[in-house]
Amino acid sequence: MYVPRHFELPDDYAAELLERPRRGNLITVHADGPAATLVPFYRDAERGTLVTHLVCNNPQVREPITGPGMVIFDDVDAYVSPRWYATNEVKPNVPTWDYITLHVRGPVRIDPRPEAALRVARRLTELYESDDVLAPIGEEKLERMARAIVAVEVGIEQVQGKAKMSQNRHPDDIRSLAAELARRGHARMAEYLLEVSLPYAQQRYATLARLGEVHALREDVKDVTEIG
Repeated sequence: MYVPRHFELPDDYAAELLERPRRGNLITVHADGPAATLVPFYRDAERGTLVTHLVCNNPQVREPITGPGMVIFDDVDAYVSPRWYATNEVKPNVPTWDYITLHVRGPVRIDPRPEAALRVARRLTELYESDDVLAPIGEEKLERMARAIVAVEVGIEQVQGKAKMSQNRHPDDIRSLAAELARRGHARMAEYLLEVSLPYAQQRYATLARLGEVHALREDVKDVTEIG
């Protein structure tokens, strides 16, 4: 994934994304090309892995994996109209799409044992439920159902995040965009814009202003020297 420096996702934000169970695309490469499945994951901190399960008939389980796997977590995204930028009337812009995404790469391990699959499925359920919703089903039936799935782990060896969130825009554009996205129900994006993108843009434009002042001062000195 290409990530310009100003679009790098802060480490604390990336860590928070990995901490919560969430759905992601599991991508693996096989002899006949790549394969992908959208599945829920949770992080096993002790093993340093992302954990999920797949059905036994899924080609990602049945066909040999030829290299590391990747999990893509898409956090938030939205279309951005140029009309939402405060400076658009002065300097017209084109539409874009803002988003936050996280890519995790590492070795893929498949455990075909039903007990492993049941353990994974049970743990994921526990992370979302306040009580044991599986108890009424009974262990015997759960064990039979677990024969149809396999446990899958992806090692967390490389984590790369990207937040294309208008950091390269004027601070006034970020404020107006945050207000519009909040109005449209994108509260998490609006929060990121104000807490991360805006400070970056303010610092960037302050630096550009200082550079402009230095350039102007050098020109003044040059003019005085030439006159003298």
